[in-house]
Amino acid sequence: MHEHLRAKSDEELMEAYQMGSTPAFEMIFERHSSRIMAFLSKRMVQKGSPEDTLQEVFLKLHRSKHLYEKNLPFLPWLFSITRSVMLDSLKKRNLEDAVELEELDRLEAKIPESDLSQSPDEILKLLPEAQRNVVTMRVLHEQTFEEIASKLSTSPENARQIFSRGIKKMRTAFARKEDKDGSK
Repeated sequence: MHEHLRAKSDEELMEAYQMGSTPAFEMIFERHSSRIMAFLSKRMVQKGSPEDTLQEVFLKLHRSKHLYEKNLPFLPWLFSITRSVMLDSLKKRNLEDAVELEELDRLEAKIPESDLSQSPDEILKLLPEAQRNVVTMRVLHEQTFEEIASKLSTSPENARQIFSRGIKKMRTAFARKEDKDGSK
């Protein structure tokens, strides 16, 4: 890599990056990405992807490079960006989880009273085993998608997709039952 950049301070590298030096950015990334990744990994154990958040940190650094003032220490500025991006990521994840719970509330509101007398096991029998397991873990045991994914040896995104498909199947089954009951 560009050996002459190794001797430069973070502040000098950032100033060079502001002037258009891509190698200066690469050096900043090389110096600090593992440290930021460790910071994010410790704080995002249950929620979100530290790898995606790391990418967002350096994307935000790129977008905000014109805001950096060279008389300020670089590292605290970088970690303020890191913290901001991490909190945004966690808020987004919590919002997504809240939306799923709202979806469950809407689904429950559509279930006819006669179906509410059934046990959760009877309602869940409408689903294939994988979907039934994920919906049970998520709804009845209130596990996160990360916990579910770990137990099923899959990704959190796949666990989320299986959950979503299960909820859609339940909604479709209840809608058909309402149509049958309503047409009698």
